[in-house]
Amino acid sequence: MRESRHALPIVLLVSTALTGCVEVDGPPVNQNVQTSSPCPAGTPKRKAVPLDLIDAFPSCEQNMGRLIPDFLIPADFHSKLAAGPKGTLCVPVEFATNAEFTPKACTSVFGVKGACLSPALPDVKNAPIKLPKADCPGDQLCAPCIDPTTKKATGACDFGLMACDPPENIDDCKPFPPEPSLLQQYQPCCNDGPAHCAPPEYVDPGQAKDLNMCADGTSYCVPDEILSRGGKYQPPSCRTMNREGRCLSLCIKSVSEQASQLEQGTCASHERCVPCYDPRTGLGTGACTVGPCDKPKEPAKAFETCGGTSDGSDALCVPNYLVPASDRCHFDNIGCKSGGCAEPGTLCVPKKIIDAGPTYEPKKCKASMSGFLALFMTIFSDPFAAFSKMDDYSEGACISKCMKDVRTNSSASMLSSNGCDADELCVPCYDPTKLSQGKVPTGACDRPTCPGSQ
Repeated sequence: MRESRHALPIVLLVSTALTGCVEVDGPPVNQNVQTSSPCPAGTPKRKAVPLDLIDAFPSCEQNMGRLIPDFLIPADFHSKLAAGPKGTLCVPVEFATNAEFTPKACTSVFGVKGACLSPALPDVKNAPIKLPKADCPGDQLCAPCIDPTTKKATGACDFGLMACDPPENIDDCKPFPPEPSLLQQYQPCCNDGPAHCAPPEYVDPGQAKDLNMCADGTSYCVPDEILSRGGKYQPPSCRTMNREGRCLSLCIKSVSEQASQLEQGTCASHERCVPCYDPRTGLGTGACTVGPCDKPKEPAKAFETCGGTSDGSDALCVPNYLVPASDRCHFDNIGCKSGGCAEPGTLCVPKKIIDAGPTYEPKKCKASMSGFLALFMTIFSDPFAAFSKMDDYSEGACISKCMKDVRTNSSASMLSSNGCDADELCVPCYDPTKLSQGKVPTGACDRPTCPGSQ
């Protein structure tokens, strides 16, 4: 998983500055007139539309605004208003009738300070994140003063006395509270837990590799706990394999791919506890840097090695519960290491098996039977018959020398690494020492189930 501070930047476009925008008597407004009031809000640069005259203008946006000729509105406001017919612009009623309009303060998306503004403003109506109603009057919605993901001013709070308020300080290290309305805009996408399809522009490119693509081929399947917080999410802490970790959703591709090797622990049913560091390598997984300012509290703790190569990297001591019960009898805590695994409750498992998990299949090989020639000759007096029969036993699989069944078998000394890696032996599929009993499997090629595991 990729280390990232903010996984899902969501841009809020609520740039609006409409203080004092309508001139109702006299000639058209001078396009160079400064339309914003000073702080504190001084004398407006225009007159408001009297309440008894407002209905003389046609209504717009479901009666939330009035269509006013564009020559009565300063040019720098035109782009902020919805265009109407015949050169008119849709101006919210509260702006048109109140030259000193100050919005009501409210709590907007992700808990940031906001201003109650009319959906007659296109940037409010069409905000990428559905703005909350909060406790705003009438049809108004709560637009944030500061975009919480970019920390840039939106212009939503630049009206009247609100413009005099100091800017809000957004704590980089504080996760966002969930915003459920985000989820209502997108399609669900995961059978393993709650997740929805988010557009690619909302997904950090570096994290895209850890997410599954949605059916549309362009959007990404993002877990709800991340999406609903705009990417600023702190996963719960957990412990796995006696190591520090974080609870991450099975809807994350890299988590679902390793689900069989991960514990649920104290995590939710749709999550698994992912260690901060890969215990096989000691390298960071990124699980403990998903949250804002999050980082591991404990140092890396790699699995103890128990292999037979010069650096011992071909086998590791892993917790026995990570090995399926049907396979545990084939391992022990000794491996090829003198004294075995020091950590209690561990088994020595070849790294190839750990990496592949349930999909592991040993490489096929051609076993050299020369070591068993004398044995075959005692059974078959005809040398040609002996050689012919030996060929029937040459099919084999590459098995680690640290596996219990290989290490404790006295006949293993007669095997070679023919076609296998240096830490492996080519073990025949059928036991040549039991030739008189017919073709008795050695377990190298058929992975027998441990007794009592059913």
